[in-house]
Amino acid sequence: MIRLGQATISLEQREAFLDGRPLRVGGRAFEILSVLMQADGRIVSKDELITQVWPDTVVEENNLQVQISSLRKLLGKKELIQTIPRRGYRLLKEREPPLFQPMVPGPMASEEQATIDPDSVPVFVVDDETSVRTALSRLLRAEGIAHRIFASAEELLNADLGVGPACLLLDISLPEATGLELQSALAQRGHPWPVIFMTGFGTIPMSVQAMKAGAVEFLTKPFNDSQLLDALHATRQRAAKAFEQWQCIQSARQKAALLTPREREVLPLIVAGLSNKHIANQLGTSEVTAKVHRKHIMEKMQTRSLVGLVKLYGLIGPDPAFGAQGSS
Repeated sequence: MIRLGQATISLEQREAFLDGRPLRVGGRAFEILSVLMQADGRIVSKDELITQVWPDTVVEENNLQVQISSLRKLLGKKELIQTIPRRGYRLLKEREPPLFQPMVPGPMASEEQATIDPDSVPVFVVDDETSVRTALSRLLRAEGIAHRIFASAEELLNADLGVGPACLLLDISLPEATGLELQSALAQRGHPWPVIFMTGFGTIPMSVQAMKAGAVEFLTKPFNDSQLLDALHATRQRAAKAFEQWQCIQSARQKAALLTPREREVLPLIVAGLSNKHIANQLGTSEVTAKVHRKHIMEKMQTRSLVGLVKLYGLIGPDPAFGAQGSS
């Protein structure tokens, strides 16, 4: 994670948060931000940005300016993206340790996350055949299922999809990036979206590959409406559960981000069941100090029991930052 102004950015997962709340960032804006961040303080010319973000496309300079302006609003500090007259743009950034980046305490996500209604989960359809897209859209609309239609993997990846729950209905044989490649790209961005694959020429090896990659269902065209609707019913339920789990993980990470380096050392020792005396002996400090660390950890992680703390620790998992040395 990288802290920029008031926002926290993950390039790998293409996510942005403000005080722990997810922010909507368009695909083009994220590409621009990625280019500027990878330049590592170097001035990036307008031509270079346009070439990398809009390859093989004629784009006017004002399109770039609009995206830059939206990024400045997102980051909360306009000076972070500097305009260098007649040369281009430069990003001033400060990298933070992964997972435990220092953050100003803000509104925390509730420990008891709201339950997601599976019927509210939208379906993202990706198929390069116009007739298939039209037929699927007509069916989903008739069933009252919220959905969005895309003609290619690139179109979906460049869309402003937000970070809410969703399930995907993908043609496995898309012309540029295949459905499997799109599934992999979305997984790298951290989207917890289950996938139903469609194909006109399914084979056993292909279906096995799809299932190994995490697909929920593999439908061979032509399939009937009831077959698809049954698959969507199960997949949307799975999507709701997956997003609830994702919310719990994000909430736990927000809380863990507030721990000091020493508290990150103490946390796994508490989870392992060590007493204050044993923790003090292991860290070379006093039992009173270990007790104070325990109290602060329980407060910051917003739990009153060891069982609750173990559960939160299980969500964020062991991290190298836990072993960092800090003063007591």
